[in-house]
Amino acid sequence: MLDWSQSPRRPTAIRREQNLALVSAVVSGAVVAAGLILLLVARVNPETGAGVRAVASDLVAPVWDVVRAPIDGAARVGGHVGDYFGAVSRADALEAELNKANARLRIARAQARELAQLKRLMAVREPGRQVVATARIAAATSGGVVRTAMLAVGMADGVTRDLPVIAADGLIGRTVEAGSHSARVLLLTDAQSRVPVIVERTGQAGLAAGRGLPSLVLADRIGPEVPLLVGDRIVTSGDGGVFPPGVLVGVVTDPRRDAPVIRLAASPLGAGYVAVERAWLPIPDTAPKGPVFDAPVPVEARRRGAPPPRLRSAETPPTAVPASPAGVP
Repeated sequence: MLDWSQSPRRPTAIRREQNLALVSAVVSGAVVAAGLILLLVARVNPETGAGVRAVASDLVAPVWDVVRAPIDGAARVGGHVGDYFGAVSRADALEAELNKANARLRIARAQARELAQLKRLMAVREPGRQVVATARIAAATSGGVVRTAMLAVGMADGVTRDLPVIAADGLIGRTVEAGSHSARVLLLTDAQSRVPVIVERTGQAGLAAGRGLPSLVLADRIGPEVPLLVGDRIVTSGDGGVFPPGVLVGVVTDPRRDAPVIRLAASPLGAGYVAVERAWLPIPDTAPKGPVFDAPVPVEARRRGAPPPRLRSAETPPTAVPASPAGVP
């Protein structure tokens, strides 16, 4: 039968433990004695105590650096391990966002191709944007009722009224008056300003209305009943023919259901240079001249042999209807 009981330890191991315990006791006693001596010396002779403390610090500092090295190394290793796991989780989150963005990009590209094909099939012709003049805002007023700005370009530069004024950050307003070398711009914050816009995320249409304050309100909103969110981009819709579509007006800061508040994307005070563009769909002042018909001929006159109405140019005077013979009613 095997004996699994623990064999007695050798005398050398016991002696080694006794020696270590003795050395530890001696070292501890020496440290305590040295501390007491330093306290006594510091109380009796402060200058000597300061010198002794300095010498002790010089002796202990290298030893303390050696002792702390493994502890600092372990702390750094723990920090690196935590950073690694944090980086892994962040990488996973970024990868998920990238996959979602790639999916949306593929859908957008497919829709763009379909839209291009439909436009080619329907032979859709869209007007292009054209810059009339570029100038710096010379002055801007911020009264309680009227909010306008002045530009150092006018009719001599091709600027007329009802032209959009656009800065690098977004829409500024439209021209309302034009002189030979100056033009007045009605800012978006003016109480009379109304800009047709759409909510980029939801497609809801409405009017960005000024109210004499630094912000706008989204009025007369129509479209799908989708709640607005803080940060929704408001861009021009192109309706009305003055402002081109897709120009940033601002972002929603207070999505209240009755009148959401819009923060302007561009301010005239810090806009610097602005571009005056041609109206997106300019409406002619006069109707185009083309072929027209004469005034319709009454039935009685036709029965008496009067000619039917003729197609003529707008400059040609109309044909006179022959007078009725005497005695004929």
